[in-house]
Amino acid sequence: MRPAWTGARHCSVIGAAHRRQGKPCQDASRVCQIGPELQLLLVSDGHGGSRYRLSDVGSQLACAAAEESVAALARTLSLQDQDGWRRQLAQELPTAIQQRWLRAIEEHWSSQAASADEAFSSALYGCTLGLVLLSPDWWGCTGIGDWDLVEIHADGDARLVNQEQLSNATGEATLSLCQSEALGAWSSRVQLQSALPTTALVLCTDGVRKSCATDGDFLQLCQQMLEIQGEALVQGLEEITAQGSGDDVSVAIAQRSEPARRGKAGVLTALGAAAALIAGGLWWWPKAPDPLALEIQQLCQHPERIEASLKQRRQQFLAFKSSPAQAQALLDHPERDPLGALIASSAPGAKAEPKICPALEQALRAQWEAASETQEPSRAPARP
Repeated sequence: MRPAWTGARHCSVIGAAHRRQGKPCQDASRVCQIGPELQLLLVSDGHGGSRYRLSDVGSQLACAAAEESVAALARTLSLQDQDGWRRQLAQELPTAIQQRWLRAIEEHWSSQAASADEAFSSALYGCTLGLVLLSPDWWGCTGIGDWDLVEIHADGDARLVNQEQLSNATGEATLSLCQSEALGAWSSRVQLQSALPTTALVLCTDGVRKSCATDGDFLQLCQQMLEIQGEALVQGLEEITAQGSGDDVSVAIAQRSEPARRGKAGVLTALGAAAALIAGGLWWWPKAPDPLALEIQQLCQHPERIEASLKQRRQQFLAFKSSPAQAQALLDHPERDPLGALIASSAPGAKAEPKICPALEQALRAQWEAASETQEPSRAPARP
């Protein structure tokens, strides 16, 4: 039998701040099929910092432990027993997940060469964990830490239905899977609801919400993410962290049907319209990525490729210098030759030069100077 939930997908993107600092992505996410009628959404956020320096490993192992624990439970508990699943989400399942996670991080620690010189601590792998179970008739959730869950109904109404609420907490404080004494906190995050009114669920690590100016923007962003998949979702999340929190960001999404495009939260009626305004003034446009921007991004992320790529286009520099109309024609259709469009956009006197990294700017300038020298007339004396 086909599951009632479709379109399940997940994505984790390294934060812009972590990328600049050369740190790994400390987020993890998964979408799992547990038997024919049960699916699982997972997100985990490693704490980072020197005290939690292996939290990127911890988040990956947390998702694995949750998948294994839910799979084991599903073999013994009927999906029709909703009261049983509610009890499991609050009590036995958190314990099973934490025990599996502790065994996994201890095994990882023992495999590290440096482990003999340092005492093992579960805090080294500290992370949060949010999980959502999806059956044909109900959905349920539990977890620990500062993850967020948004429910979207068929009329387009989006609601933040689960978030961490800590008393006397300040700053970036959150509960962690590494805190055995916090096991009881899982029960406060437990929900089990009928699936019928729900069109979609969006599970996020805290970096997504922190990147939005308001919770209204966050809800609108979650609505628009339903229409975006694959590489476009990756690129959208990269823009969110770059212009917003700078933190790693993860989402796990599942849908039951096509959402309404108009509702109380202002779901936009056209794919070409902006979905959410996040901190820093960025509007996320759910459209095909700009080929010129992608070419710039790829070269600036791999500066060792810049010189060789441009040297292969020396004739194009010369052609654009002698024929500006040829350059403009390529600018009008950059998808035909993104690198050529980049060269055309960088021509001296171009109307709108795109923002590029210093290494690329310097290499382009050098190629244009070489093209000018090639076209200069010879200064040798004329032959009689």
